[in-house]
Amino acid sequence: MNPDDQRLEFDQSLRMMRDRLVPKLPANIKRKVLPEIEKLEDLLVDTRPPKFAIVGRRGAGKSTLINAIFQDQVADVGSVTAETERASWHTYTDKTNETIMEVLDTRGFGEGASDRFQMSEERTWEEALANKYPDAILFLIKAKEVDSRIQEDIGQLKALQQQIKEKHDYVPPIVGIVTQVDELDPIYDHTPPFGDSKQRAIQQATAHLEKLLAKQFNDIAGVLPVCAYLAFENGRIVYDRRWNIHRLIDFLLEQLPNNTWMEWARITKAKSIQVKIAETIGKSASAISLGVGAQPIPLADLPVITSIQLSMVASIAYISGRKLNRKTLVEFLGAVGANVGTAFAFRQLSRSLSKLVFPVAGHAVSGTLAATATWGLCKAAILYFIERQPAEEAKKMYEKNAEHPLD
Repeated sequence: MNPDDQRLEFDQSLRMMRDRLVPKLPANIKRKVLPEIEKLEDLLVDTRPPKFAIVGRRGAGKSTLINAIFQDQVADVGSVTAETERASWHTYTDKTNETIMEVLDTRGFGEGASDRFQMSEERTWEEALANKYPDAILFLIKAKEVDSRIQEDIGQLKALQQQIKEKHDYVPPIVGIVTQVDELDPIYDHTPPFGDSKQRAIQQATAHLEKLLAKQFNDIAGVLPVCAYLAFENGRIVYDRRWNIHRLIDFLLEQLPNNTWMEWARITKAKSIQVKIAETIGKSASAISLGVGAQPIPLADLPVITSIQLSMVASIAYISGRKLNRKTLVEFLGAVGANVGTAFAFRQLSRSLSKLVFPVAGHAVSGTLAATATWGLCKAAILYFIERQPAEEAKKMYEKNAEHPLD
């Protein structure tokens, strides 16, 4: 199932709930369900790749950082040069040619006075920023150069942020990134994890950049030190000297809009982020199931709850990077004992029939069972798709969490 088809299915499921079922819900339940539907629409339907402006001097490690984030050779190291005068958007794609990230590519900071160029950096940004803008600006500087003419660079950084604000009424967060920290003294300590002396040098460089940025900006998102070096051979990682990249990936998620989270989780391959977003989706789906299951129309909620559960599982498979089709989905549900055609449908039917047997208390019981089953599926899908555990383990997880919601 390609991403466009999957988004269409998510859209149809959520629209069906919003348009057909939510109006029938009691006002108090409707107030709880609608925000969760909107959250899922933001995450699942409006999803798009993130957009960054990655700026800094030549040699600051822009391409190296991109490869380190994606754990793949998506950017040619050394390809970001000062040869191009105008700023432009560069689209990075994965092996299937799907867009994974857009980067505003500018010539190196500090190159404005070069005789080769007729335009200032500010002028070159105008055309690139006419129709779109970055979600965040990553300001890269080599650890050994945090004192080197940095005021000029910070001035250009401020001008870029201001231009985005004027054109799009948006102030992108600025994340300072101190690169190539492995080159700080002592030079013999170049392989992570670093010793105490190197750590002190890294902290000093980071604190210095924080201090300089704080003089010009009131709202810097943060400054993080990294080592991003990866070596590839025939498309495979043969040497990995990354340090603090996972922390950077987690931190950047907090700066990005919600509709980029799905793609960020999928393309960075960061399990911590994938689990975090999967649980966010699962909690919203469980809350919707709770509300829908409690509505007083026997059997009418069956297709709705089943649809939201299937969409939830499909979204978790997607952010894990797994190629999902209907066969894979049915196999997973069958493996955990939640087969749509048999056991799962029986549980759902039994849950709905409880409304007929218990016309008053049955509504609450039904909603709770729907929510716990949904949460159990979420936790099982995380274990199966993200943690890559066997189906037997996923089944145990489903059974355990279907009895204890939102543990």
